[in-house]
Amino acid sequence: MTTKRQSAYLRPLQTLAALLVLSGFSPAQAQGVDVEQPPLEESRYSLQDLGYGRSAKLRGSESSVSLNFGSRLDELVEAAELHLNYSASPALMAKLSHLKVYLNGELMGVTAIDDESRLQRNTVIPLQPRYLSDFNQLRVELIGHLDKDCWSPDDVSIWSELGASTELRLFSRALPLANDLALLPAPFFDGNDYRPLELPVVMSGENSLERLRAAGIGASWFGAQAAWRGASFPVTDTLPEQHALVLMTNSQRPEALQDYPPVEGPTLEVMALPDRPEVKYLLVQGRDDADLVEAMKGLAIGSALLSGSVAEIRNVKQLKPRKPYDAPNWLPTDRPVRFGELVNDPSQLQVSGRTPAPVSLSFQLPPDLFTWRSRGIPVDLQYHYSPPIEDDNGSQLSMLVNGQFVEAYHLTRSGVSGELNSLRVPLLDDSLLGNSQLLRIPAFKVGSRNQLLFEFDFAGIANGECKSIPPARRYAVVDADSTLDFTGFPHYIEMPNLRAFSNAAYPFTRMADLSETAVLLPQPQNAQVVETYLQMMGFAGSSAGYPALGVSLLSDWDKSQLQDKDVLLIAANPSLDDIADDELPLLIKEANRSLLQPRSNRRIEFAPEGGSGPDLAKSVSQVQVRANGPFSAMVGMRSPFDRDRSVVSLLASAPGDFADLRDSLADSGKVPFMYGTVVTVRGEQVASFNVGDKYFVGKLRVWDLIWFHFSRHPVILGLISAVICLMLAVVLWRILSGVARRRLYREGP
Repeated sequence: MTTKRQSAYLRPLQTLAALLVLSGFSPAQAQGVDVEQPPLEESRYSLQDLGYGRSAKLRGSESSVSLNFGSRLDELVEAAELHLNYSASPALMAKLSHLKVYLNGELMGVTAIDDESRLQRNTVIPLQPRYLSDFNQLRVELIGHLDKDCWSPDDVSIWSELGASTELRLFSRALPLANDLALLPAPFFDGNDYRPLELPVVMSGENSLERLRAAGIGASWFGAQAAWRGASFPVTDTLPEQHALVLMTNSQRPEALQDYPPVEGPTLEVMALPDRPEVKYLLVQGRDDADLVEAMKGLAIGSALLSGSVAEIRNVKQLKPRKPYDAPNWLPTDRPVRFGELVNDPSQLQVSGRTPAPVSLSFQLPPDLFTWRSRGIPVDLQYHYSPPIEDDNGSQLSMLVNGQFVEAYHLTRSGVSGELNSLRVPLLDDSLLGNSQLLRIPAFKVGSRNQLLFEFDFAGIANGECKSIPPARRYAVVDADSTLDFTGFPHYIEMPNLRAFSNAAYPFTRMADLSETAVLLPQPQNAQVVETYLQMMGFAGSSAGYPALGVSLLSDWDKSQLQDKDVLLIAANPSLDDIADDELPLLIKEANRSLLQPRSNRRIEFAPEGGSGPDLAKSVSQVQVRANGPFSAMVGMRSPFDRDRSVVSLLASAPGDFADLRDSLADSGKVPFMYGTVVTVRGEQVASFNVGDKYFVGKLRVWDLIWFHFSRHPVILGLISAVICLMLAVVLWRILSGVARRRLYREGP
């Protein structure tokens, strides 16, 4: 991956190349090929695209909102604008109150707050492109004054709000990068681009399972690079006019590359369109499909060794097998984890300002962590800050987990958190603590994807009846040596669990390289099925942070190859004769659909065992319909080939309906509503059902296993307890009777 430092060195060269192209000269033209100037393209970023919700709030004088965005390595931004939509408090003084816009620390513009902008106002702030770099920060700062004699800079009537229509607009032209593998994953994926990755995959002819496996490895690697952005991989058999991944053998290749020289082994190559040098193709070549798999493996784990336009992959070896739950993106559960491991830059743990932004830490966990009856998750929290002048001025540090308040700490004049000790804070005790403590996060608040927020709130200092003293610039740091500790939690979860699948591709990502996963793609395969398969591989890669080097592909239910495998089935109108019976929760046959209905379809939030209760999932009715509208679904069930394994089926009544399913899985607003055993998708409508047989995977200690399962059946537990008490009473009575008889015998008549 190209680092920021490497990008900084490359940027001047690329800018020079772009200027040559824009002036009418390019290497292609030097060879006598006519090249058109790349068109000027507009990119728009909303507040939500830049990391905020629909709006951004400014509270207090000198408060600010920071919007981060990047510039692609293969683009030259020629113009930029901030379309600012904002409202302001009616209490602000018109002549003195204003908004300032900074780009990378340079003032770009000022807009005054007047009577017309109290309710809502739109203005355009031009941004000078010469101040842009690979990573950019756009900061909007409120300077607020109240129209009264005595007021505090932290007065609640000092506010402004950026509306949902606020947009950043960039106008750029494509840059003709060099054909160099050292730039990978750029330009096919650029880490400075916050948009979802869309990378076409070109495959010609009939797709064998080996070729599809190679494409899946490539999709998982690019998915791991894209991470939270998401990735999609449209499938085509012709070369598109955009960056693309091309798989071809000496005998099967796109029509436009029929005369391309054959290769003698697994080969990677970057080439450009002759008439559009800014468009690049990553050619994955081989003598046959097996070579394509080797070439993709070389790309996925050996990209740091690549340079030049062409590289031949000599050998790829796996020295040691992967272990369960060792995904790079998942927090380890065998040791405490430092906060410094959760950020890319130590500066992310430091904040400053009168109303500083919260310190945010995001992390992923295995979805099957068993936290039942846990007292919580220990957090050794250390921090230091600019000390207030007084101890009891109301300054505090608040901690939130996944948006829910957990604990608050009083900020004293010491300026530090104090020494760690072993005091265990109650789960929901909101008392203000003066020293650092061993904090426990409530286990029921923790899911597979989590966010820790630390909000520093510095109170103003009163001086007399109507004046306040604004302190010097405030700083606060959460120490990088603070730790999260997930040790001691076993892996045990109730299945099927489509919440775990839709959030973390579980159970397939239990092995980061998908070495215990079999993907079933029944014949005939069409482009929609293949696109769905590639998106799932990209999803697994983004969740685990590792390419799917060990995935297996099958075209039918081969029982010998499905032992000790979790199965992912992707098919339109599949034939399930080998596993189907009357208890399948959902059946799809073209326009015919059959669904079992549960006794109760209650949604359980963050259930550690993922369960819905012993009786709620029992099917009590069945409905069968025939409809011609779009319909797709996800279905989870126990594998018929291994009782400890699972089958997740992605089904559709028609191939085109897979698009709705893919869009839903990529929509962060719909994923939280996916849970249970069955998820149905009808256009924009998503519904989930807890129905069918449940089972558990993982291991628990015998005692915990007994108590957990009996706790789900309180009546049985009560009866067993009564029987045990009766038996103990009988045994005790017999012992006491024997003692009494012996005493009477010794005493005699």
